[in-house]
Amino acid sequence: MNVTEEIKARIDAVEFISRYLPLQRAGRSFKANCPFHQERTPSFVVFPDTGTWRCFGACGTGGDIFSFLMQKENLDFREALQVLAQETGVQLAEETDRGDARGRDLLYELNDRAALFFRNQLHRSQQAQPARDYLQRRGINAQVAAQFQLGFAPDSWDALHDHLVQAGYAPDVLHRADLVKHNLERDSFYDSFRNRLIVPIHDRQGRVIGFGGRVLDSSLPKYLNTAETPLFHKSHVVYGLDRAYRAIRQADSVVVVEGYMDVIAAHQFGFENVVACLGTALTEEQLRQLHRYTDNFILALDADTAGQQATLRGLNQARQALKRKAKPVLTATGRMHVEHRLSANLRITTLPEGRDPDDIIRQNTDSWQDLISTATPLVDYYFGIVANQYDLDSARGKGEAVAELTPLIAELGDEEEQQHYIQRLSRLVRIEERTIEQRVKASARELRNPPQEGRHRRRFTRPQSGQAPAGAEPQADSDYVPQEEASAPGWAESSQANGETPSSPRADLAAIVPETKLELFLLALLIDEPDLLIWLAEMSQELEIAPLRGRDFQQIEYREIFDALRRFIASDEPWDIKAFQETLNPSYHPVLSQLTTQILTMPEREPGDVRNELLKLLIRLRYARLRESLSAMQFLLHDAQENENREAVLEFSAIINANRRDRHHLEHVMARSIQVSYGTTRVESGIAIA
Repeated sequence: MNVTEEIKARIDAVEFISRYLPLQRAGRSFKANCPFHQERTPSFVVFPDTGTWRCFGACGTGGDIFSFLMQKENLDFREALQVLAQETGVQLAEETDRGDARGRDLLYELNDRAALFFRNQLHRSQQAQPARDYLQRRGINAQVAAQFQLGFAPDSWDALHDHLVQAGYAPDVLHRADLVKHNLERDSFYDSFRNRLIVPIHDRQGRVIGFGGRVLDSSLPKYLNTAETPLFHKSHVVYGLDRAYRAIRQADSVVVVEGYMDVIAAHQFGFENVVACLGTALTEEQLRQLHRYTDNFILALDADTAGQQATLRGLNQARQALKRKAKPVLTATGRMHVEHRLSANLRITTLPEGRDPDDIIRQNTDSWQDLISTATPLVDYYFGIVANQYDLDSARGKGEAVAELTPLIAELGDEEEQQHYIQRLSRLVRIEERTIEQRVKASARELRNPPQEGRHRRRFTRPQSGQAPAGAEPQADSDYVPQEEASAPGWAESSQANGETPSSPRADLAAIVPETKLELFLLALLIDEPDLLIWLAEMSQELEIAPLRGRDFQQIEYREIFDALRRFIASDEPWDIKAFQETLNPSYHPVLSQLTTQILTMPEREPGDVRNELLKLLIRLRYARLRESLSAMQFLLHDAQENENREAVLEFSAIINANRRDRHHLEHVMARSIQVSYGTTRVESGIAIA
């Protein structure tokens, strides 16, 4: 039992969550209004048997007590772990930093020392006069400089190095924090920052994790950041969030700019919901952090076209991190299905050419306020980009414009708004409105079942009629449990408790297998062969089942590791388990170790056997989630009917009907004999993929 499992064993999920909201019994579960979105009808359900929770309303989120605490209190996993460990008395192993026995705390301490050194230099050193003059010209007063801990790096190769070494820190530790660089030829160290204004960079908790330096002469580069370290990951850093998150929550909006000085100026003049992303592109991780505090994002872009394109490319990818809300939709045939539409409101403001937020705010705060209040909705902004970028008189240009805009329109939460943009796009490209509407619906289907991004996408073709893949053996339904799980404690007992044995025809459907066991084997197989993530997504599309997503994992560590694995595969980096571990929060390292240990206990398999087990695990996980959802929704529907809440009855009925159709489809898939050998898959019902 790992630490998180021990903590969850000591905390009753119902009792814990009831501290935050009143729970009412609904059958074997408990319900309440979801604390993460506004609703009139309870759709938030806690499952005592599994210690998990799920919102069946607009959020569509779920998890365990860790994910609940993280979302409710805006904590990261490590913080939630510390809170719950303290409550339960579970002892946490001392975290060490990637092979450094003194740990991450030493690096935080070292950064604090360096920040103090830089601040003292700014106030006391004669060399710092140009830095003080620069701050005066920018209108940054002493109070603001102190709040943001601004400093100065002297024009010296070893001033900081010597100061910290004399204080007792080893040069290799300074190098690990990127406070110094290593000269391999001379086997010596020199300061990373020289003759620069220093801007300490803090994490959400206000700890110094790195530094930014701005030149005070004509040297290049103009701005220099700390390199990647155990504490500092540029793509994860949101500068100013430690000072801005309360204002973001209060204003229910965040303004994202590009530079430190823009953030400092904004805060000085009272615009405290402003942060910077330390680069031209807003990343998925940065957007995910900000989404914890607001659904409303305003990006302040300069007039440089290349910079705008880079930002929008990053935003296209990062949008996948944003939450989506479930919306029942009535089809033309009278059937209802649930669509997931973007819950965020993204807007763009383009700055006047040659101006940055710092200049605008200092010259006239009203001008800045006007720019923010009149920011353009993302879809409107894209319409402008598309109109200028593509040749809309050519067939190719029309197609590219439609391909660019229809996914954005499909994500809109309001149907009238969707229709407005469908008509606008139809006029823009001079294509029939009905055709555009069909493309938007196709994009909506992709949102419900998106293709997995990643490298080496495989193209499957059907084998010749009657052709069976070599070496494939028929698999019965009872084989849907991998042999390790079939022999695992709890599997045989739970099956027999239901009057079935693992070899009975539907034992794998009826047996109550702990979901964390399904998740463990599924994730372990993917860690062992990450490229199968892409294959699994392709198979999901062919079999018309929802692809594997992070939210499918109830255990928070598995969810975070899966999301990190998906990003790593999409990055096109060659697979290396150590490199992958470097991308993880160190709090997840013990769980990754558990997964790799699980891999070592698995017997050698043929590639086709691995794929069989992977696909069947996904199907069984899907079935477990649907069973859970149907059970909860039946109780919610019953309560809505008793309370004569017509709106809730319609909503829950639509979700139940959609779940039943999905369950029927899964049972149909599971009833087939799916055969997989290396590079080929055959489904007995006739769906064949080569």
